[in-house]
Amino acid sequence: MIVDAHTHICATDLERYPLANPNSSYRPTAEGSAEVLRARMQEAGVDRAFTITPGYYGWDNRYPLGALEGNGDWLAVGVLIDPLSPQAPRELEDCIRRGACGLRIQQHLFYHEGLDNPAITPLWAAAAELGLPIDVNATHEEYPEVERRIKEFPQTTMILDHCGYVSGGVLGPQKNTVAPVLELARYPNVCAKLTFIGLASEEAFPFRDVHWMVREVVDAFGPERCMWGSNFPVSLRQPRMTCTQAVELFAEAIVLSREEREWILGGTAQKLWRWTQ
Repeated sequence: MIVDAHTHICATDLERYPLANPNSSYRPTAEGSAEVLRARMQEAGVDRAFTITPGYYGWDNRYPLGALEGNGDWLAVGVLIDPLSPQAPRELEDCIRRGACGLRIQQHLFYHEGLDNPAITPLWAAAAELGLPIDVNATHEEYPEVERRIKEFPQTTMILDHCGYVSGGVLGPQKNTVAPVLELARYPNVCAKLTFIGLASEEAFPFRDVHWMVREVVDAFGPERCMWGSNFPVSLRQPRMTCTQAVELFAEAIVLSREEREWILGGTAQKLWRWTQ
């Protein structure tokens, strides 16, 4: 069973699914529908996928939740909820009733307070009460705040999206590093998404110059707490790598044991999310 642990499905119909900020340049630039994702998965030999509402929709989860109809055997959905909304716990519960099985919390885009802000604790607590894994989309600079949440909710699985942006750019450090990620490996409720490779590398596929980063994360967390993801739609997020190549990285190119490959390519994700059909 191969499971893509990080995708973002989207519609190009901006009238039906409008941008939260119509003036933003952050918007769909490639076809990323559920149907296209399924086609790319079949090409790459992927059985299931976890998708997260794209940030450009703000707190509007209608498209990914709607895509669950008839696709629950292969698609699972994580949602975005306004952390400062007084109704955040109730809104999360409503999404769960509609089929969602995960939550992503992030500071960037439409929420600009700290991740340990007491005002957003009710959302963290609601996810914990519901037994949801939380994808934490945070930078290394935010990891002290993330660590406080990890300690506050030790029974809740926290997933480090993109390992906190390990490379130079707007969100990442100037020099590649996974050191802050490794510091959080001591907490058994923390998992790592190995979705940074194409962006961190200065080489062409298979990006051998950053394989050492994967090795360090896997050694620190153990493969049962690591997972891969294509970051579909690839042409939007990782233009240097196709979905098939994203699978090949962990199936062949990166030196891993058979057991490590099995966990990273699907075993870990199978434990975290549910497919309903």
